[in-house]
Amino acid sequence: MFKTETMAVLAAALLFGGCTQTADTPAPVTTIAGPKDPDSVTTFTLALLPESISGCIMTDFSMTRPMTLTVRNDQGEMVTSGGVHGAMMRIAPNVYSGSFIIGQRNLTFRADLASTPKRLTATTPEGGCKWAAST
Repeated sequence: MFKTETMAVLAAALLFGGCTQTADTPAPVTTIAGPKDPDSVTTFTLALLPESISGCIMTDFSMTRPMTLTVRNDQGEMVTSGGVHGAMMRIAPNVYSGSFIIGQRNLTFRADLASTPKRLTATTPEGGCKWAAST
């Protein structure tokens, strides 16, 4: 029995030993084709969409206050009036996406700064709650 346990521990150590990332190893960088996006600051005020389920109204107060998306060096940062900060990743030229927890809801945000007007959408993972804004 002792030999089996020892072998299992050694096998686990070999498997997990190669999976650690040291401080000297740079994090992988995802590059989206196209020119660098211009630095910008855009403020949106979301509104609950009529097709949302009725339970979304509990989160609506947090969502319908101004939110600011700041883009610098092809990276986005969303800041809500309620103090929630989160990074948004560039997924296409001048389009950013990120997930945040506001209240007790997990939300996915998508900002399309390439469209006219600029648009911001927020949805719950199951799609029952939807907010949208445009500038």
